[in-house]
Amino acid sequence: MELHFKNCHPPEHEAERTSLITQRLPFVLLPPGTWNIQQVIDHYRRVSHDLPSGLNGHRIDWSRLEDIESLNPAACYVGRESWLGYVVFEFAHSQRVVLECPIEGNATYVLSGDWKLMVGHTKAELREEYEGRYTKVVHKGDWLYRVRQALRWI
Repeated sequence: MELHFKNCHPPEHEAERTSLITQRLPFVLLPPGTWNIQQVIDHYRRVSHDLPSGLNGHRIDWSRLEDIESLNPAACYVGRESWLGYVVFEFAHSQRVVLECPIEGNATYVLSGDWKLMVGHTKAELREEYEGRYTKVVHKGDWLYRVRQALRWI
């Protein structure tokens, strides 16, 4: 690797190479074509016992993930840090993403803009710093219809 950089990236490009900004996401991308919603649910079943304070009396509603999956997402990321329990769904036909959590008491969030930057914040920070760039959908009534509206499909 050192030889490659010496031969292919002369010193005048050194500053460019070292000034690249990297971004750590609190989510892990599931590779395209290698996951289905049942695998995501199985993943969360395995890790649900590690959630802080158990589930604080809340139950898990796996149908939430299945409902979002019915919208045919193109990519899926699972939360591993501050958004533990949430799944990010990207769609080929929308520039917005859906953050869904199967744990009751958590709402669905539809984000517009640089979602990878936005999820670096807590939910409270997101609501404060990105007003107008997210839609919070509470799981009552026809919540999936409201998610579809927020994705601008309707």
